[in-house]
Amino acid sequence: MNESIYNSYEGAFSEMIELTMTETPFKVAFVKVDGSVKIISKALLRKQTPTSKDINGAYKFNLVDTVNNNYVTAYIPLLTSVNDKQIQL
Repeated sequence: MNESIYNSYEGAFSEMIELTMTETPFKVAFVKVDGSVKIISKALLRKQTPTSKDINGAYKFNLVDTVNNNYVTAYIPLLTSVNDKQIQL
């Protein structure tokens, strides 16, 4: 097994959750809906939006960009890496 990649989103999210719990920012990269790549160098997870408020909420995750304190939302299937560790399904 190659430990320099994630072979599931679960592994990537487990790491993001652990880092967020210790308030340790992480680097995350994902593809935006327009096809461009967004990289946030210091992010933390934030509370997820309930599906009752966003029909696509189950497919998204919410972040805080701690560098400029912006809220960011991304689609889970478009997540490409966490701390430069690629996701390959």
